[in-house]
Amino acid sequence: MNVKKRLLFLTIIATSLIGLLSVSSPAFAGLLDASNVKLGGYYMAREVYFHNIELKNSENTSYFYQRLRLEPQLNINEDIVIKTQIDMLDDVLWGDNVDPGNSVYNGNPSNNSAYYPGSVTTPDGTGLLNINVTRVWLEYHSPVGDFSIGRMPYGFGLGVNYNDGDGFKNEWGDAFYGNTADQIQFATMPMGKDGPLITVLNYAKMKSNNINNPYDDDDWYTFIPGYTSKVATVLLLLQHQEQNLFKKNINYAELYADIKPIENLKLLVDYFYISGSLMPFTASSAASQAMQSVLGTNKLKVVDAQGGVFRGTYSMSPLDYVLEIGFSPANGTSGSDIETYPFSNDYNSSLILFNNTGLAAPGGPLSLNNPTYASLNAAGSLNNTYMPPTSVLKDDFVYFAPMVKFIPADFLKAKLQLMYAETNDFVNYAQYLGRTAGKPARDLGYEADFGVDTTLSDNFIFGFQTGYLIPGGVFKDATGKADGVFAFVTRFTVLF
Repeated sequence: MNVKKRLLFLTIIATSLIGLLSVSSPAFAGLLDASNVKLGGYYMAREVYFHNIELKNSENTSYFYQRLRLEPQLNINEDIVIKTQIDMLDDVLWGDNVDPGNSVYNGNPSNNSAYYPGSVTTPDGTGLLNINVTRVWLEYHSPVGDFSIGRMPYGFGLGVNYNDGDGFKNEWGDAFYGNTADQIQFATMPMGKDGPLITVLNYAKMKSNNINNPYDDDDWYTFIPGYTSKVATVLLLLQHQEQNLFKKNINYAELYADIKPIENLKLLVDYFYISGSLMPFTASSAASQAMQSVLGTNKLKVVDAQGGVFRGTYSMSPLDYVLEIGFSPANGTSGSDIETYPFSNDYNSSLILFNNTGLAAPGGPLSLNNPTYASLNAAGSLNNTYMPPTSVLKDDFVYFAPMVKFIPADFLKAKLQLMYAETNDFVNYAQYLGRTAGKPARDLGYEADFGVDTTLSDNFIFGFQTGYLIPGGVFKDATGKADGVFAFVTRFTVLF
């Protein structure tokens, strides 16, 4: 192509673009009018200090992390909205973002994310993006109900199993990521907006960070019937989960109730049930073949697990009296059963025990909880195999957490919580360490937490949280030693 033809070609392209823009710019400008765009979000920075983070060896650590979350919203018209979530430096630790060889839990905060110390990379083994569009979805408010489609938050009830990642709802920590799924959802009130009935239909695929990760192929089908009135809201989530690679076939139910029986008293209940079966290893793996020879099958039954949270709050200004009781099941005493641990890492019932240090799972590796897995692990059969998320092997625990909140003014809030927690008899765990099952093998310990939040301006919140854990017999070594854990968290938050 000679110079004249190139110039003519470029002139045609430029003229076409100018004409296209001149035609579409009024409509485009109208769409992006300031009144149609809303920008929300927050910036947060946290400083964390732990003393005796490993309950022995005097291991201490201190680190900062931060996040900027933008939540732009484009209102096409009164009925159509496009919502997004953009995270920048998403819980990145100050000073080192890429070194997977160290972790906060080991006293050296050189991981790329503050999400649940000890987890140093994303599931595909890479670091987090400094700017990440984590969610985009469309909402259409039709005359017959609300229709949503796209990558959006996935949550239900108190957020015990699944939550939207809004960490400011938590008492003793931040939700680092929440649950995200690619979904198609339809919600309606069959008797009209003033009627008491609610119905939700949902199809979802849970999101992970690696398109090659086999966990991505989960199909979730959900039906939620509900009832709401001035004194009560009751929702029942009924869900079926399928996954071809692991032959997953799970049935899941969760009941949520928000009841106000008398003035100043509020009761919240979140109860769940899970059952089904799955093949915990890929069929071609050595682990799957070894398990089939040991058990006679390569498919495990998911224990019929039940658990949940009860929370009662009585308000008598300026004080709120709160009692929370929680239970998570996972017995795993049968060689052919697979344990379940439904509680989300983002559900914070304490500052230390069930939050920052991850001590809810003293059983740790698979080999500590199940003799069958112990024999497979000893043979080296568990190496380099996939385990689906529903098979995280942890033990039952129950906790009691009374709390007093002091709210003398809108700009000042303080809270004090005491907690006791214990697990089951840890039969396998006790045998592994040469212990006798019983009370010493159940006691997770006692914890006291205190926190203050003050709003220094309309949007700037400053606060701190501190806690001390007296570890129980579960965490003591052969000599009966386990040092207490002290934590202090300073919180800076700007809402916009």
